[in-house]
Amino acid sequence: MNRIDNIRTKQTKEKIKSALYYLIKRKSFNEIFVKDICTIACINRSTFYQYYQDINDLMIQTENDLSHSMSEFFVDAPYYNRESFIKMFEFIKENADFYIAYLKNNEGSFMAENDFKSHKNKIENNLTVKKDYKENEIVYHLAFFSAGLKAICKVWLSRGMIETPEQMADIIHNEYSKKVKFFNQ
Repeated sequence: MNRIDNIRTKQTKEKIKSALYYLIKRKSFNEIFVKDICTIACINRSTFYQYYQDINDLMIQTENDLSHSMSEFFVDAPYYNRESFIKMFEFIKENADFYIAYLKNNEGSFMAENDFKSHKNKIENNLTVKKDYKENEIVYHLAFFSAGLKAICKVWLSRGMIETPEQMADIIHNEYSKKVKFFNQ
């Protein structure tokens, strides 16, 4: 594919996603149809189907893109950096209409564990992590962490984002800094 086609593809996908965001603010997910997306994006149905199988596929691909973008906040940050979590919660808040609609219909890939696995080597080489975890335990920690983070974000969204992104970052920090022992030895 040449450069012009790549630019055109990117622009078309952006039009489709913009139409989706516009509609999500005005309708429930079940009331959004391909025809609506095409009308607002000023594209033909065949163009929509060139990139997406249906509305659900559009939602899943959009969430995957957002999730990947969100994971980038952690790439250059120290292990569990407060500022990265603030950025993450601000990002979720900015995209709240989408996430709320998405979570009503798609539980599966929200904040995919794969996005955090990309940081596995960096986390494994952190001296604090080496002190806290045995050699192969980090894989389990990342699974636990991503599932917990996913659950916290879902609750925050469902409660109407009452807390600020800063307060949410502090909640995450408190969960990990206390090192409470849940099991008697």
